Amino acid sequence: MPILNETDLKEKLKDNPVGIFLIYGEESYLKKIYVEKIIKKTVDPSFEDFNFHSFDGKDSTLSEIYECAGAVPMMAETKCVLVKDFPLDTLDDSGFEQLETVLSDNPEDCALVFSFVAYEPKGAKWNKAVKLFEKYGNAVKLDKKTASDLVKMLESGAKKRGKPFEKGVANYLITCVGSDLNTLLNETEKVCAFAEGECVRKSDVDAVCIKSLDAKVFDMIKDLTAGRFDSAFRKLSFLFEQREDEFQILGALIAQYSDIYRAKAAVKSGERAEAVAKYYNYAGKEFRLSNAARNGSSLSFDDIGECIEILHWADSTLKSSALDKRLVLEQAVVKLARVGRR
Repeated sequence: MPILNETDLKEKLKDNPVGIFLIYGEESYLKKIYVEKIIKKTVDPSFEDFNFHSFDGKDSTLSEIYECAGAVPMMAETKCVLVKDFPLDTLDDSGFEQLETVLSDNPEDCALVFSFVAYEPKGAKWNKAVKLFEKYGNAVKLDKKTASDLVKMLESGAKKRGKPFEKGVANYLITCVGSDLNTLLNETEKVCAFAEGECVRKSDVDAVCIKSLDAKVFDMIKDLTAGRFDSAFRKLSFLFEQREDEFQILGALIAQYSDIYRAKAAVKSGERAEAVAKYYNYAGKEFRLSNAARNGSSLSFDDIGECIEILHWADSTLKSSALDKRLVLEQAVVKLARVGRR
C-alpha cells in the first residue's frame, strides 16, 4: 500500500482502526491527534490498563513489542500497542528480520502503532523500514499543511466559535505566530475569546497574540529595505530587551533575505513569487514568499546580493571572533539599512 496522507488515514480509521501504522512527518500536532484517535477507537477505557501498552523506543526491544502485540485482548475485541520513536533507522540485517516478523505476525485484533515525535529519521535504512510498513500495514506521512489549508482550517474554527475572521485576518495570524498547527489553534481560541466585535480583526490579533521571532524580524526587514534606520534599530533593541538569541535573530534575517532573493528571481522569470515553494520547504509558509516579494520590490539583484554578503560577514564574525554579538548585529543592521536607503 502506498504512503498515506491525512485524508487517506481519516478514511482508513472509519473502516478499520486496527492493523499496523507507521506515523511520521513534520506536523507534530497531527501525529499526536491521530495516535490518540487510534487508541480511542481500539481501547475500551474500562480495560485500558490491560489493553493499551506504550513503549519508549529507546528502552525497548522488538522481542518485547512482538510478545505484547501477540497477547489476547482482555475483556475486549481489540487492543493497541504504541511504540514511540523506535530507532528503525539504526537496525542491522538481523534487526530488519525481527521487524518483518513483528509486522507480518501482528494479530488482527491489535492496532500496532509506531509513532515518531521526538525526531524524524532519515536515510536508506529508514526508507527500508518504511517499505516494510507499506507491505504489511500503513505508512502515514503527516506533513505541514499549506498556507491556504491552514487559512481554511482557522476560518472554519473561528466561525464555529461564533467569531469569524475578518477577510485576510486568518492569513495575518499565520504571518504573526508561524505555521505550527498547535500554536495556531491555541492562538485562534485566544483571539476569538478576546474579540469584542462581531468578527476577529487585525487589531485583536495584535492585542493578544504573541508574535514569533520570524514575524518580529519581518517587521524589522520592512524598515531595512526602506532604509528606515531609526525604526529598524528600535525593533532590534526590542529583540535584545526580550533576550532573543543573537544567532536566532541573525538566522531569521538570513532566511528572510533568502526569501527575498528567491521571490524576486521567480517574479523576474515571469512566475508568481509563491512558485518557488515547490523547490524548497515552504509548506504552510507560502505567505513568506509573497511578503518577501513586496519587501524586496525596491531592491535590485545587486542590492540583495550585497545584503546577503553583509549577513555572511555577520555570521562568520559571530562564529569566529570575540566581538560583542550585539555590536555585530547592530553593524549588520546599519549596513543593510544603507543598502535599503540607496
